[in-house]
Amino acid sequence: MPRGWKSPTPKVECSGWMHLCHPPSTKRWTLDPPHGGVTPIWVAPRPAVFHGVELSVSLSSSHRTAVDARPQHRFKLLAFDMDGTLIDSLAAIVDASVEAFAGTPFPTPSADQVRQVVGLPLELCVEHWAPQASRTEVLELAEAYRRAFRGQRERGDISERPYTGVEATLAALTHDEIFMAVVTGKDRRGLDSALAHHGFSRFFHSLQTPDNNPSKPAPDMVWTANRETATEARDTVVIGDTSFDIEMARNAGAFAVGVTYGNHDPSVLSRAGAHALIDSFSDLPGVLAQLSEAEAP
Repeated sequence: MPRGWKSPTPKVECSGWMHLCHPPSTKRWTLDPPHGGVTPIWVAPRPAVFHGVELSVSLSSSHRTAVDARPQHRFKLLAFDMDGTLIDSLAAIVDASVEAFAGTPFPTPSADQVRQVVGLPLELCVEHWAPQASRTEVLELAEAYRRAFRGQRERGDISERPYTGVEATLAALTHDEIFMAVVTGKDRRGLDSALAHHGFSRFFHSLQTPDNNPSKPAPDMVWTANRETATEARDTVVIGDTSFDIEMARNAGAFAVGVTYGNHDPSVLSRAGAHALIDSFSDLPGVLAQLSEAEAP
């Protein structure tokens, strides 16, 4: 009998906290702590039999809603950019770039220069900010930036916060038939740190970074998330704030929703091919319902 189950009578009661979702390739029960990561499991018809014993699983009201209520849209994977979409991090990025470029022969990038390339891998950003730098200098500047950014977080003075409505909307979108992913230009170490800092790890089943994928606007991060969640691009929506996010979605064969409060102007997002634009993250559920009527991206 797995840890966390009790069997004083023929019926087994679950004393743990359960997160439920059901990719076709996964067929197992698992228990997670209330604030732990989500582990995909197969939701067995109830009553189920475990080692010959009938299972009786009691869920909280919030989880019963997630399991029983039908989703308000048809999509199977929602893939979110991080900076400029889920979190407002521009000031922190500018601060780290100022610190990284201090004492170098290169001019410090302006906030507008930073805004133009947020979402790309750091080394590409540095090449944009200091086009005359050698490859060695680019790598040194990138490492100096990483040290500066980590220092902000360690000191607790980082200028970074979730956008209004993000956590509540992610919670509202959580459903046992829907997967959620992050597709970001951050490296994996930076992404893990940001998710832990803001308490968002519990929402996501797939985390995609340039560590193991070509960078945006290549479609690979979307396709890798599709493989990890057994979903297809035509049933996927990418949500992001830059043209790189929109182009990545279109290149992958997915739908694209642009957020207008981030780093690129709405006109830029429209020209890149966004299927819809939202002015607030809380508008996302309604837009997903509207996009569900479209047959293909």
